[in-house]
Amino acid sequence: MKTITGVFSSIPELERAIRELHEIGVPDAAISVILGNEENRHREYIEKSKQASRTTGAAVGSGASFGGGCGIVASLVALAIPGVGPILAGGAIVTVLAGLGIGAGGGALMGAFHNMAISHEQAPLYEEAVRRGELLLVVEVDEEMEREVVDLMTVNGARNLEDMADTWTREGWKGPKADPHPYVYIDTLKNHEMPETVTEPVKSPK
Repeated sequence: MKTITGVFSSIPELERAIRELHEIGVPDAAISVILGNEENRHREYIEKSKQASRTTGAAVGSGASFGGGCGIVASLVALAIPGVGPILAGGAIVTVLAGLGIGAGGGALMGAFHNMAISHEQAPLYEEAVRRGELLLVVEVDEEMEREVVDLMTVNGARNLEDMADTWTREGWKGPKADPHPYVYIDTLKNHEMPETVTEPVKSPK
């Protein structure tokens, strides 16, 4: 199995990616979403998505592009992660977080990333993205689907994580070493296979 991770800036982008994942046969059980939710920023859209999930007519009248991804979005769970802040989570990661003990202390989100085979080097960057309000989509697929899913995420707006981290650093972010997470077992994490991540934009053919 491969763990593929993308960072998105809006729920419509995220939902388009989820809808297309469904179209190529990726089930909800293989999809996780984590949304930074400082100041309840996604409340209006989530309420519309819940309404849209109840009736087709509501989906049309809401003016939002919910598509096939609205099931996961409509069922997002609000959580408070120590050291990260309020988030919304849906899919497989909710079970992972519950198993780790969300309120047990700092590092719960890093522990979840560890369990999902996200690399030790990149997990702190994804956590920082969530802290800053970005939207994270994590998908587990067979190796033969890896490239198709990476391309799908990129086409639908997945951002370059390294470029984002460079911007944070210029703004004064000190990096993950300034905010250690005792929940993470470093030696174990370094033994995990490096997952495929979305880091390059789709290039138009010449």
